[in-house]
Amino acid sequence: PTSDCSLLQKEMKLQNLTIIQSILISGRLGPNVQNPGCFGLRLKHLKSEELHWLHPDLTVGEVEQRYESHHAEAEWRYDLRIRYIPADFIKRLKEDRTFLLYFYQQVRCDYMQHHASKVSDGMALQLGCLEIRRFYKDMNAKGLEKKSNFDLLEKDVGLDLFFPKSLIDRMKPKQLRKLIQQTFQQYALLKEDECMIKFFETYGEFSNFDEEIFPCDLVQGWSLAVDLVIGPKGIRQRTKTDSIAVCLAEFRQIRSIKYNTQRDGKTLLLIEIEGPFSISVASLAIAENMADLIDGYCRLLNHTDSSLIAGPNKIKSPQGKLQFMYYSDIYCEIPDEKPPPPAKVGLSRKDIILKRMLGEGFFGEVHEGNGEKVSVAVKTCKECAPDVREKFLGEAVIMKNLDHPNIVRLIGVIEEEPVWIVMELCQHGELGKYLTKNQQSLTNLTLVLFSLQICKALVYLQGMNMVHRDIAVRNVLVATPESVKLGDFGLSRYIEDEEYYKASVTRLPIKWMAPESINFRRFTAASDVWMFAVCMWEIMSRGKQPFHWLDNRDVINQLEQGNRLPKPDLCPPALYSLMTRCWSYDPPERPTFTELFEIICSYFHQLNEALCASSPDLASPCDYQSPVDSSNILTITTSPPRRLSLVEGEFSFGPTSKEDAQRLWQVEKDRMQDTLKMQKEQMEEDTKWLKKEEKLLVRRKAYLLISYPPSKPPRITVFMCLQPTPTAELDRSEDSVYQYVMDVVKVVVQLKNDINTLPSTDYISPVKTVGLSLRNLINSVDDILPTLHVSCRTEIEGTQKLLNKDLAELITKMRLAQQNSITSLKEECKKQMLAAAHTLAMDAKNLLDAVDQARVSSFEK
Repeated sequence: PTSDCSLLQKEMKLQNLTIIQSILISGRLGPNVQNPGCFGLRLKHLKSEELHWLHPDLTVGEVEQRYESHHAEAEWRYDLRIRYIPADFIKRLKEDRTFLLYFYQQVRCDYMQHHASKVSDGMALQLGCLEIRRFYKDMNAKGLEKKSNFDLLEKDVGLDLFFPKSLIDRMKPKQLRKLIQQTFQQYALLKEDECMIKFFETYGEFSNFDEEIFPCDLVQGWSLAVDLVIGPKGIRQRTKTDSIAVCLAEFRQIRSIKYNTQRDGKTLLLIEIEGPFSISVASLAIAENMADLIDGYCRLLNHTDSSLIAGPNKIKSPQGKLQFMYYSDIYCEIPDEKPPPPAKVGLSRKDIILKRMLGEGFFGEVHEGNGEKVSVAVKTCKECAPDVREKFLGEAVIMKNLDHPNIVRLIGVIEEEPVWIVMELCQHGELGKYLTKNQQSLTNLTLVLFSLQICKALVYLQGMNMVHRDIAVRNVLVATPESVKLGDFGLSRYIEDEEYYKASVTRLPIKWMAPESINFRRFTAASDVWMFAVCMWEIMSRGKQPFHWLDNRDVINQLEQGNRLPKPDLCPPALYSLMTRCWSYDPPERPTFTELFEIICSYFHQLNEALCASSPDLASPCDYQSPVDSSNILTITTSPPRRLSLVEGEFSFGPTSKEDAQRLWQVEKDRMQDTLKMQKEQMEEDTKWLKKEEKLLVRRKAYLLISYPPSKPPRITVFMCLQPTPTAELDRSEDSVYQYVMDVVKVVVQLKNDINTLPSTDYISPVKTVGLSLRNLINSVDDILPTLHVSCRTEIEGTQKLLNKDLAELITKMRLAQQNSITSLKEECKKQMLAAAHTLAMDAKNLLDAVDQARVSSFEK
């Protein structure tokens, strides 16, 4: 649809925003426009492809100076369009009929001009019949079956108003008529508004008409050619035309937008989020259009007319050879303005010395190397053709955004040929070889710990909307004897991407893959769960290859028949039962990584406790026996040790049937629920105690008075000689220890109140406050410690050490919460952080009780 903007009087100082508002208020589009923030002005040159989206803050004079002066006035056309589309636009369309009609005409006009000849015949018939139903809303449901009505539609109105010309020319008239009549019957009972909504839904299967796509280069240490997709879902990228776009930023995260022209004629668009986000585009006009689109969505989301583009009213003429950004705040500083450097990814080859070869991969060799300060692992690319190079660097692009203690860290990239990817070095190499080499010394406890750490990494990846697609012990590296890290992201893709890495069939990890991945090349989080269970089977079997007795082509037949990998000899039955759940043929029946993490974590602690209980040092010597019998089946001792806390049946025998496996799984599930319930009750009790401690701040009852005359040695005067109960009610007016304990309690309560409103990056501030309050408390105790009897100091000093450990635990839980702030473990990690803070507050209270007790004991002695 074309507006009559060009007919308005062009006052030089009139802003585009004012023009848009005047058109909407005039009623030319219809009454009661409820979404004015969705509209924008487009200036299009009729004799070329040149077009410009006009920022609302630009004046008519600035538009003439910048654009219209380049061509004759008659060659320009102004269009008023709905450009900034809300995420819930279907709902808004139903509430704002003017908006609905205008947007429908706009989308349908675009469809007929650009896409009608590209859709399938079936979709073209559906969309055309929907328009016929809407256009002739009063027509009888069987109106087109009459020859006279159809002739009228065909000859007087014209079928090309509804259907693409290619479809009309290609089909015989009788065949086309019959198809139109049959298709029309599907929508004959729809009302006008229902036809428009159905049009959006049907056309949306072919085209994302609510998005705009810009080819550009992401500048992140190296340039990566992508298509940037901007729409209601935010700013997203896709590397291929047929791939699903991956989110880069949401509009609510954007703080400012800037751009400046480069010497090579391209333009650098800088979007400020939490850090710089740089995009290189072919021309200034494209950068302006992108900036206006992003800024428009930000205005729509924030319900404001304020622009995030730096200094929009300071636009100058583009006639001069200015290399600075048009919307910059300070002209004189613009030539030197550069985006802040990204995280270090570009390296110099002279900083690294290659040493021994560690292995060989699909793209090339992997070497150990010496970096500036640490040893590194270097992946080399043996063939540097452009397409191979891009795929090789694709792994680095993925790894650059990953930060987890159980994922191999990217150190940098050397882009000059030969291309290198530099990563942290894990000294013990691949987990598969490590398991085979150390199979005699590795315990089930260590193996379960390895599985737990891999699961943590996969929970993190799932939170990043990624699938790994190649989870196996060969892609897990051993950093220390108690720590493993997931690596090799060459096949990783974002979870929306349905396309597998295009290698030959022989290079696909068939024996690790889920049935749907083998049959349809479909990879999801559920298929990663299957592969993780196979990886866990490799770990528990001490490095054996899955289905090593089968050829690749025979694996799918075994899976279709319901056959699964057998239980490894020393694998606990409960763990194998969990694996079989992960190998459910139907993907929705498999557990999620979050569920797996909770189950394996609980099982790890139980196994640890069971091993401690069965230790000869802790159990009665006459009762102790090895937990592994001659048949290598994990068994329970006939007379249980004193600290044994597991259910006897869990380790007494392996599941001999599917029913046994299910029974064991139910026992595991019930125990986990009981543990979670107990933890919840404990946290509720801690909360009640904290509230009670706050109330004690205003209580001042003088059962015991302690005074220290300044000029004499400390002397205690007792008015009521009673042994104080915990947190005794004393005269605390001069008691610094009590005051600092209450400060600790208050900051812990404040941490609890603020944790749900703070971003994860700000967790450190309240935790730092807790640490400072704790330091003041410990210093105050140190001050009075010399005045107490020597025999009373041991308990106090022990409690001080415990408080320092509590603070270290709180910091650890805070870091864990920050690492998982975007994963499904976010809430659980916050709970653990609060639990650590509660423990610290309780131990601070215990320190006060110990000091009070010591004071009384010192006086008595």
